[in-house]
Amino acid sequence: MQHIQKVSSYLIWIFNTLLLTIPLLLLAQFTLIQWAPVKNLIEKGFILKPIETPEGLVSFINLTFTPLSWSIGFVGAILGLTPFFFGLLILKRLFQNYRKGYIFSSKNVQKYKYLGWLCFLDGLLVKPISDMLMILMATLSNPPGHRYISLNFGTPNLEVLFWGMLVIVISWIMAEGYKLQKDQDLTI
Repeated sequence: MQHIQKVSSYLIWIFNTLLLTIPLLLLAQFTLIQWAPVKNLIEKGFILKPIETPEGLVSFINLTFTPLSWSIGFVGAILGLTPFFFGLLILKRLFQNYRKGYIFSSKNVQKYKYLGWLCFLDGLLVKPISDMLMILMATLSNPPGHRYISLNFGTPNLEVLFWGMLVIVISWIMAEGYKLQKDQDLTI
């Protein structure tokens, strides 16, 4: 049990670090997008992967940004990270419970259920809308008739939906484990 508590403390520290650094890194990427070193990182594929549009892949280094297109892209990127961000918050609370020694508890079951539904929501709504905003940002500077808004649903969405369903089933198993532990605690 002490090993679980120790590892949980380390993971909570990692989650806190990610909760702080990821939004700052995203803001830095979008703020410094026209700076040559950042363009080199984009060109080498380290940050900001190309955007898939109906006309093909568009790299961030080939885009001309207006304040409107920059804002749309930033909102799309933030929206795409929102489920991950909330997932980190849920995981942080889950591992805080583990650190306290609560393994099979109703609160943990609820957190697993939240994670599953968060994955489900990500695959059904957030990812398609985020991708739509990124496509709009990439094509907004195109001439009229060559701008796109497209809402896509494909294999990556199905993968996230599968993981969401899997985590929901795990929450159900955790609920049964909690009931068994509760019954065992009442047995003399």
